Amino acid sequence: MSSSDLKKPGTTVVGTFVRSQIVILELFAFGFALHFLQQSNVNAQTIVAMLLFCVFTFTLITGKGFPHFRHRGKALLFLIIAGFFSLQGAVMFGEQRETRWAELRESDPAAYLTELHDADEDRWFAELRELDPESYAAEAAQRAAQAQADRLAECSNEKTALAYVMIQEDVRRSLRAPSTAEFPGRYGAGTRNMGNCVYQIVGQFDAQNGFGAMIRGTFTGTTEYFPDSGSWRTLTLDVQG
Repeated sequence: MSSSDLKKPGTTVVGTFVRSQIVILELFAFGFALHFLQQSNVNAQTIVAMLLFCVFTFTLITGKGFPHFRHRGKALLFLIIAGFFSLQGAVMFGEQRETRWAELRESDPAAYLTELHDADEDRWFAELRELDPESYAAEAAQRAAQAQADRLAECSNEKTALAYVMIQEDVRRSLRAPSTAEFPGRYGAGTRNMGNCVYQIVGQFDAQNGFGAMIRGTFTGTTEYFPDSGSWRTLTLDVQG
């Protein structure tokens, strides 16, 4: 065995050790750079960390990317560091924003509400009630009007046919032989959308009476539609036959 053969294993171990130390130094430098950026600008640090997180994720999955980080093991280590600083930066940004908003709420409520409106409209509406009651009343009225308009838009004339179908179950309950009831495919004259999600239904049916004979009956009723739940409720019903 030659002396060169004896040196190869030692050289390999030394080389591996050196490379591992270099990676550790790179990780330390990478983390320090993100920490330094975090101290000066949390928002910028979070964006940079998230972008790097995406880059390292791509490298980890595909094995492609920047030549220096194409090794998946190295990409994973840097991915962990970038992910940690992404989460930490997001938390710190949220804490700083809350602190600034608390100060702004006391010093300049109008500016606070303006900024809050763009970031969190539901929270803005809740804060508006305490900080600007008049604007809150106007906004509440506007939202109520819009909600009513949206509700009525759901109660179109096209739902008249559905209202005719939905009221049939209550008609059956009033009959002696509900299972024998048969309804024409279309409602009768006088059926209409009365507005405010209430429909008047006029129709007829064939069903067995107490003696088992099929007779023709009629019914008139009103039913209400609830857009929020998609449910119906019969308000009035008069069955003849």
